[in-house]
Amino acid sequence: MSFAPPPDAPPYPATPDQENQDEETSTAAYAEILSFQWCFGFNKDLPVLNLSINKTKKIFFVSAQIGVMYDFANNRQQLLIGHRNNITCCCVSHDKRWLCTADSGRDCTIIIWDTITGLPNQTYFDVLNGTGTVAFSTDAKYLATLSQQSPQIISIWDWTAENDKPLCALELKREYSNQHYLQFNPRQSTQLVSNSSTQVLFFEWSNEYGLICFDPDLSERTFDISREKLGYITQSVFLVHPTQVVTGTTTGKLVLWDCKAYRDKLEMIKKQKQLNKTKQIEYSNQSTKIMDKKELTNDTMKSPADRELTRDTLKSSGSTRSGTLSSRKSSGKTLQEDDDYNNQKQVSFNEQQQMENINENDELSGDSPMNKQPLKLCEPQKKPITVLMTTGDLVVTGDSEGTIRFFDQELKLRMWFEHFRIGPVQSISFTYTTSDYTPPPLSSSLNFKQNESTLQQPPFSILDFTLSSSQAVIAHVTHSGQQVSIVKRDSPTAIYALDTHPFEHKLCFANASGRLQLWDYEQKQVITTVHRIQDNAITQLRYNHSANYIAVGYADGKLTICDALSLESVLQAPFHYAKAAIHLIEFSNTSDYLATAEEDFTISVYRQNLNSEEIYTFLGRYRAHYKPIRALFFGFTIDDNQPILTAVGADRILAEYDLNESEIDHLVLKPSTRIEQIAEPMSACYYPASLTQESFLVTVNNEYKYKLYNADTKMCRKTILGPTFGSPIRKIGILPKLDENSNEEYVYFMTTDKIGLQRLPLTGNPFDQMAIIAHPNRVSDIRASYDGKYLFTSGGLDNCVHMLSVNPQVLQAQAQLGGKDLIPFYKLLEGGREGEIFREMQELFYYSQLRYQDIHRFDRREISAKIPLSEIPFVMRALGYYPTEQEIEEMINEVKFSTYIDTKTYVEDIDLNDFIKLYINHRPAFGLNPADLTHAFNVLSDQLNSNNGQPEIYRENLLCLLQQYGEHINDYEMAECLANLLNLNHETTEMFDTMNADDACAFIENQLPEQVTIQKFMEDLLKMPTQYVDQVMYAVKAQQRRRSSLFDSKDKKRKSSIERPQRYRSSMTPTTQRTASPTNDI
Repeated sequence: MSFAPPPDAPPYPATPDQENQDEETSTAAYAEILSFQWCFGFNKDLPVLNLSINKTKKIFFVSAQIGVMYDFANNRQQLLIGHRNNITCCCVSHDKRWLCTADSGRDCTIIIWDTITGLPNQTYFDVLNGTGTVAFSTDAKYLATLSQQSPQIISIWDWTAENDKPLCALELKREYSNQHYLQFNPRQSTQLVSNSSTQVLFFEWSNEYGLICFDPDLSERTFDISREKLGYITQSVFLVHPTQVVTGTTTGKLVLWDCKAYRDKLEMIKKQKQLNKTKQIEYSNQSTKIMDKKELTNDTMKSPADRELTRDTLKSSGSTRSGTLSSRKSSGKTLQEDDDYNNQKQVSFNEQQQMENINENDELSGDSPMNKQPLKLCEPQKKPITVLMTTGDLVVTGDSEGTIRFFDQELKLRMWFEHFRIGPVQSISFTYTTSDYTPPPLSSSLNFKQNESTLQQPPFSILDFTLSSSQAVIAHVTHSGQQVSIVKRDSPTAIYALDTHPFEHKLCFANASGRLQLWDYEQKQVITTVHRIQDNAITQLRYNHSANYIAVGYADGKLTICDALSLESVLQAPFHYAKAAIHLIEFSNTSDYLATAEEDFTISVYRQNLNSEEIYTFLGRYRAHYKPIRALFFGFTIDDNQPILTAVGADRILAEYDLNESEIDHLVLKPSTRIEQIAEPMSACYYPASLTQESFLVTVNNEYKYKLYNADTKMCRKTILGPTFGSPIRKIGILPKLDENSNEEYVYFMTTDKIGLQRLPLTGNPFDQMAIIAHPNRVSDIRASYDGKYLFTSGGLDNCVHMLSVNPQVLQAQAQLGGKDLIPFYKLLEGGREGEIFREMQELFYYSQLRYQDIHRFDRREISAKIPLSEIPFVMRALGYYPTEQEIEEMINEVKFSTYIDTKTYVEDIDLNDFIKLYINHRPAFGLNPADLTHAFNVLSDQLNSNNGQPEIYRENLLCLLQQYGEHINDYEMAECLANLLNLNHETTEMFDTMNADDACAFIENQLPEQVTIQKFMEDLLKMPTQYVDQVMYAVKAQQRRRSSLFDSKDKKRKSSIERPQRYRSSMTPTTQRTASPTNDI
């Protein structure tokens, strides 16, 4: 059977126009504030696709959520950006023209790209259950997808049509387990095969009947072999034979599949052959007996000469014998030739009859050619088959030792290559050649390697191909397997640590297996690669100020100092004073001091030695925090300009170390300051001195707020609404200036999965900030280049580092388009300037002036555009924001000291415009969260209500918590609060004037029930909206159901243990649990 060759794809340009490419890149970069420029590392678990056509050298690989088309001949990357989640699968059409990438998760997409232009040609949004596997048909007209999440759905798409729905889809059974591989039949686009680790599925689809699935059994019983010897399934491919499929396993075996009807007919033919042989033997024996009897009679009548003549006559004539003998005579053939002819005719007849029977059986019973059964099990190798594919008429396998084998269609070995040494093979992809391309002949110097056998054979010739391994190595194989060049050798493990050179275009990063790489990020070339300590993750890197050393921190607490160019250690032995992983490393401005923050909440400080072989001496170690340390940085005291080390922890403590007074084994800690009341600080740094005359520390907390603290007094001077991009900011840093003459300053930040840029000074304007997804799973760390042109991010478990260019001019334009003065802030109010909140704010603002001037006055009043600072908390509460006393003090101080540095006077009042900014920056970023109230009740509750299962608190305990913890409140204040909440002010106004302590306690007891449930607290005291109450009660009931199911399971276990015989129970011994008490020994 002959097949038409696929259509040729337009070839890639051999030498792209560099000037046009740079112009397009520059134009695209200025359209974005942050734009991806380069990807270091790739996803080793996904296949590397060969995009080469004829002489071009291009590959495709995945780096987190970015697809990369890499021209490794010219060292250029073209980034395909469009996915929100990490790309989970990819495939390329046979002619290398179309590329498909897909992801799984929220807002998942399937994108088909044009590999010539790098632009998306088709996109499918919100694909059900995500996508785990994709495959193109040979003509690239159809796309098959398998969903990532359970239940798995296989879909067939005609992606060239305008319809955004699949042609047909089928939900797979859960017992098929996770199907991770999918392929079209190259010669029939209506047939597919997929497999999981234990199940192979065959599919046939049509527009009329949809998808039909066949699930043959492949288990230990199939070939009477154990699962350990059979192994688990890796991949499956179609052979040239129209009905055969081969599957590879983890034990190096190949399973051959064929149609069930074909197999049944084959067995029937074998039985028929055996039956025919039996009948032929019986007939031969009977004929021999008859002939022997006649010969015996003739022998008795004739002489020996006559008997010999008769036997010769039998051979030549035999007109009285069977037709078979007469046909031999008429054909004029010898006996051996006639037997060969008869056998050949019989075999030919059997094959023809077999195919006729199969066709007839298909017509009668409706059997599909995809209804296959395992026919044969062979073991061509011992090592696990990790890759199985076909190229032309060859079957190609790659195994866990990096060996590539080529088999013919009968699974006979043709050639193997074991000299690549790149590790376990993860993918194999061949170059595509057009019909008018003539590959260069093999040189004579390479042919001798393929002719080592004694028999003369034509040289083995294959197309060039690329390999990728699970060790993150990509190799390009040319000259029919004789020449191998390494394209990329990246990190096979997570990358947590990175840092940039302080005054050169160099980037250093390290992975979890102790491997350091130094890159020139302008030239995109590796400078140095060093493998330090095996199986010891590098968690942090830091250059010193002169860039001659790099401090390297490890997961086991070791600290070493390396030469900045060779990456070799300059210490005789690593420092090992820390007992936990090092998370932060910082050098002082002159590298006189080195400090590290460890996972066990401790700080270690080292001092430089100028006249010693050891570069640094351990100064001391201190645990001033009881939660993780979020920021560590050096500075100088304002009075005497002495070095100081500052640490900010998640315990809301800001700790400072006096380095000038510290000695060996005596680290001096200054008095600590609690900088937050409820929120947790996430990061901190010094505020740029060019923006203010004061010295400020800027922090960011988990409530999406920036805070400015005076570096000397630690007074909170300003609170600003920060970026709200899905998760709180985890790290901030000041971007180095692109232009020293510019007054513009920026801060870069990272959240859980995004990085962004913020204009300074901080005002709360939402148009002064932006963010993009850098690593969908998690951003591990972020650094800026010394000139502020680039940002670098590490993605941790995705094994990638991304390089992004920074274009602050676009952010400036965005801020200008957002509006001036209060226009951006109006958009943060519900309804804007024409909304109800703004009108209410105006009314309350003027009503506050009446209240301040005594609302019962009847003389003429003077209404101004400002209110006194003392009225701020009342207006805030009237708008639904109930700040704590500390937050009220911070708001008043923020306004009061706002112009003190310039005017040396305090601000006594505030106008409406400034009040709007104050309200927007201080109120909760997302309002009240009922889940927080549920969590608080679960933590503080004394018991669960026996009737409805709600958490409840005794009245005495609730009053004790309110009056003794947090901001204290006395009985009078408590009674007044209850009166306000219960709307009893009109009844108790006179009573409060004459109330003593006993009366206040009695009033509280009368108004509060003895047991307060969460529903009563929300409905009666807080008067929360019904939808909030229903939401909380739904969560409470769901928690109650989980709790009851847990108790039921425990009761069943307890009852089953009671019902056991006594002799089993007596043999059991109780287990004592030992709880290790915390220690301060460091």
